[in-house]
Amino acid sequence: MDDAEAIELIDAHLDRQPLTDEQADALTAWIKADPKRADEAFYRIFLHSYLRVRLQAGILPGASDLSVLNDSRLDALTRGHAALMVDGLSVPIQKKRFGRRTALIVFIACSLVVGVVGWVGWSISSVVSKSALNKVYAYEGFDYPATVLPKAEKQDFQWPTSGGLQGLAGGLGWSEPWQETNSKVAVIVDYAKQEVPWEPKDMRKFGPLGYTDSRGNVLQSLGHQLRTATSPRSITTRRFNISAFPDSMQGEGGLGRDGSVIWFSFLAQSSLSTADNNRYSYLVIGTKSMAGLRVGKLGATPSGNWTAAGLLTGAEVNLRSSTVPSGEVVLLVTRIVFRPGPEDAVVWINPPLDAEPSPTAAAMRLPVPDFRFVGISIHANHSTDFDEIRFGGTFQSVAPIR
Repeated sequence: MDDAEAIELIDAHLDRQPLTDEQADALTAWIKADPKRADEAFYRIFLHSYLRVRLQAGILPGASDLSVLNDSRLDALTRGHAALMVDGLSVPIQKKRFGRRTALIVFIACSLVVGVVGWVGWSISSVVSKSALNKVYAYEGFDYPATVLPKAEKQDFQWPTSGGLQGLAGGLGWSEPWQETNSKVAVIVDYAKQEVPWEPKDMRKFGPLGYTDSRGNVLQSLGHQLRTATSPRSITTRRFNISAFPDSMQGEGGLGRDGSVIWFSFLAQSSLSTADNNRYSYLVIGTKSMAGLRVGKLGATPSGNWTAAGLLTGAEVNLRSSTVPSGEVVLLVTRIVFRPGPEDAVVWINPPLDAEPSPTAAAMRLPVPDFRFVGISIHANHSTDFDEIRFGGTFQSVAPIR
């Protein structure tokens, strides 16, 4: 076996490629044949483990940056210089000649070290990756001053036609303020300062929207909440800051690259459970004219139960309705897996907050036409409250516990 072939086998071993028994025996014989080769193997192992850890930790981005290991540093490794400069620190190196009887032991020991270092590097990479996924990419808690709530009496009912959320720019992960684009506007409400003729079962008389799961975990929430307009309707929209989302989610046409996963959640409660007379209020991503997803109270479900439906060239497709009335406050959590062709959407209602829920426990699951999205819209022609809108890469990022 020549030197070049031996180095290739060492590299293959360090990259976790299996060696045949014949290759392992030949490599062992090559190391034992000359004490200098033990030094060469040690150098190869040290360099490989150093680069692996830095690459996996994101410290050394790529091959173009390998110039940081310049010739003098490589010389220090290969020629036994007294010290190696690593990140500005002087690391002593004592060149040691190994006898034939210890060469194989050194190689095996160094290989074990590389295995441990590689595992540490993988662990660092895994932690960094999970940390990025657990980050919330966009959030809106509607922490704005309350607007004047229209009178509830029919005879003097005048819903605002201007103002509303127009120009409000709180939260994070957005590229522009909220825009009101229809004949009426949504408003910010603080029911503690309003006299409202609540229905007997309406929990909003006791405070703002919130959620506590069956195990006592409480969803993080703050501020006031949005209330959509009555007939004819309000459309309240906002665009994401695309760069706030990982590159893996970004594709041509916006967010939703094939292979990516997005989670989003929000609190909601409608003023009436029924959806008779086409009462609707929902959050939508994507576009009605092309494709997208609606989650909320849909006019196509007269019962008014919380519902989800795909969009395709103006039509609702694959509509799925839950058994939960829209007159009850809920936490709706949606996961979309973007795939070549139809996307897979799963919607949970009031899931436990301490662990990612199983798809088998979902309230609704539906295929959604292939789509991309750049923002959200909240459509309504019936008053419904929305709050705590979150987009993230994991369940935990969109359902944080207080």
